[in-house]
Amino acid sequence: MSFEIVKRESADFGGLVLPRTELSSSAHATDLMKFTRERVRQRGVEELATVYVAVPDLGWTAVVGYRCVDLAHLAIGDVLVRVPAGYFAKFTPDGRSSDPIEDVWIQAELAEKEGRIERAYAEELEVFRAPNNVELFISLA
Repeated sequence: MSFEIVKRESADFGGLVLPRTELSSSAHATDLMKFTRERVRQRGVEELATVYVAVPDLGWTAVVGYRCVDLAHLAIGDVLVRVPAGYFAKFTPDGRSSDPIEDVWIQAELAEKEGRIERAYAEELEVFRAPNNVELFISLA
């Protein structure tokens, strides 16, 4: 497992909401998540992003969509979520799984379990730049 600590500037993302999403290596494989990602891809979005937002007493909400440069870029009916600036552990696939999304989440879970990172459990971000190119940004305490 390898990851790097990076500082990210704040960024806005627009997209479709999936409330009460489980945050785990298998969350991306649910039928609803697959369906939602496909709907966003059909809009011509090339760099698909999923932002996971902690909601007190409800768990996690996912926003599946795209980087939003400004409000004019936000599609009608989509929500806007901001990932604040901060330090993140950045994971990329290393071959732990044939599924690159599952791969990065397994690494993040293992890094936390081993005490290599201390998660803030704030906004967390998956970015897909190609079918097999994914980056996972885990917010750090």
